[in-house]
Amino acid sequence: MRFSSLVRPSFTLALLSALALSGAACGTPGNGGASGGTGGGATGGTGTGSGGNGSGGAPATGGSGSGGSGSGGSVATGGQGGAGGSVATGGTGGSTTGGNTGTGGAAAGGSTGTGGATGTAGNTGTGGAGGGSQPSGGCTPASLPMTGALNGRYGSMLFDNNSYFMQVNEWNSSGTQVMSYGGDYLFKMTTQMGSTATNGSPTGFPSVFIGANSKHTTSNSNLPKAVSALTTVPTSWTWNDNGTLADDTTNSYNATYDVWFSTNPAGEPMASGPSGGYLMVWYHKPADAQPIGGSAMKKGITIAGVPGTWDVWIGPNGTRPCISYVATQTTLSMSYDLNLFIQDAVKNQPNTIQSSWYLTNIFTGFEIWRGALNVESTSFCALVN
Repeated sequence: MRFSSLVRPSFTLALLSALALSGAACGTPGNGGASGGTGGGATGGTGTGSGGNGSGGAPATGGSGSGGSGSGGSVATGGQGGAGGSVATGGTGGSTTGGNTGTGGAAAGGSTGTGGATGTAGNTGTGGAGGGSQPSGGCTPASLPMTGALNGRYGSMLFDNNSYFMQVNEWNSSGTQVMSYGGDYLFKMTTQMGSTATNGSPTGFPSVFIGANSKHTTSNSNLPKAVSALTTVPTSWTWNDNGTLADDTTNSYNATYDVWFSTNPAGEPMASGPSGGYLMVWYHKPADAQPIGGSAMKKGITIAGVPGTWDVWIGPNGTRPCISYVATQTTLSMSYDLNLFIQDAVKNQPNTIQSSWYLTNIFTGFEIWRGALNVESTSFCALVN
């Protein structure tokens, strides 16, 4: 039987649990995608030919593009002006320039050249995927203007006016792990030498959270809060695999939210795990590791107001229940109301999250079994109402 995170002591304390956390990452948003190309319309060619002397010459035939300037014959009828050429249609992607209008022939008696067809404007280019400001889902993405690095095993820091806590959180490996932070991302695994079998706990859980545990508490989180009193929990997370998803031989990790619940109204700010249970939202599941539960209890369910379809895994993490919602297709970015998952668990998934419990923590990050070098959390935010 394979399973994901089983034991994760956050920092120096042992934690018997599968903790896969992930959330709308909140570093500096990525730059927008390149604009589409500009498709200009081609200018028609110049008409040629003049009327013959004596008896009127045959009308000159205009070239494509601008009208010809044929001269009239000296006696009979002047040559006809060249017909304006049609203009090429603008290329797709940029805003194209309309074609020039053909100029009528200037000959006496000559027919006026027909204007060239106006070029059709091209479609506006689409921004690159993942670029530009990410949707916030109603919360403000975390701000991290400084740059630096946190070294494993337990390198950590509060940031954004102490509203978020970042941690390397390597607890099941002695391999070197380093998280760089700031700049174009919230954090990135710039050194990752840890490795462990996928039928057991991961090397750890590099992550960012709001709330309180293991003697670390963030500010302004509005946590703990009774599940029965929750109205909305807007959140947004964006992460970047940086090519690692193409090689599942080298890389095995998930990208996930890990949400903790306590039976105590005050939460457990000193404990390394919750007294109630866990709810996870997996944006990505590796091919050779899976959540706690042995097999999915329900497959391909939808939750009103949440994008995508989800498989539901339920199992015990020690004595505490763990319910995992696993995206049926890898998702790199999503903004939504996390309370929709919480209420689905309360109402539709028996013996998991209880309405009498208290929400205490919201994590996002990566449970890593091997590889995951350069995997990054790009932007994250969460707000509890």
